[in-house]
Amino acid sequence: MLEVSGLNVKYGDAQVLWDMSIKVGAGEVVAVMGPNGSGKSTLLKAICGLVAIHSGQIKFEGKDISSMPAHNMTSIGMSLVLERRRLFPSMTVMENVMLGAYAKHARDKTKERLAWVEELFPIIRERRDQIASRMSGGEQQMVAIARGLMSGPRLLLMDEPFLGLSPKMVSAIVTLVQAINKRGIAVLFNEQNVQLSFGNAHRGYLLESGRVVLEGAGLEMLQNETVKRVYLGSH
Repeated sequence: MLEVSGLNVKYGDAQVLWDMSIKVGAGEVVAVMGPNGSGKSTLLKAICGLVAIHSGQIKFEGKDISSMPAHNMTSIGMSLVLERRRLFPSMTVMENVMLGAYAKHARDKTKERLAWVEELFPIIRERRDQIASRMSGGEQQMVAIARGLMSGPRLLLMDEPFLGLSPKMVSAIVTLVQAINKRGIAVLFNEQNVQLSFGNAHRGYLLESGRVVLEGAGLEMLQNETVKRVYLGSH
């Protein structure tokens, strides 16, 4: 479904991604894990056209989208849930959610998708007229994910979806990601926590200093001796 090959990204003269290659198959949940500054968020932004690439190629469902502008991504079936939610704080929950169906291609199935989103996130229906800024961080994350689903993506990208959330809300978001995936939607997310990353993904990639240093099945990554020693404190 998604194939990133030899991706290099620079911010001015500083290179942040080096020859990065990852894949996401149809219906997969794939995690990108790494410490701060490893390039996780830059990778997702580059895939979605929010950051210009220096060289390399990005293909989605066989089509080269390396130079496609960000505003066209939802029309091809890709949606990004940004880090720290990025809701419009003075707008209501429902207004924020419905912005996800703003693109022309998404309008035909708005009612159908909204019904599914409200089933998946009952809080959307319960708080539809509440101002978004008055919700907790976890509740806002649910609204952000719901907004991302309203365009009908086949691939949902999530930038640090568990950041700053309580353990209870983290568990709720994990359950929601599983439900979204069961619907046939592939998910690519990044995270700093090893257990959250590789414990909830079919496959995973470990990044360090803008490079992929390890990849494999999620549970295999959890059992990798390097991962256990460096990231889990095992000896």
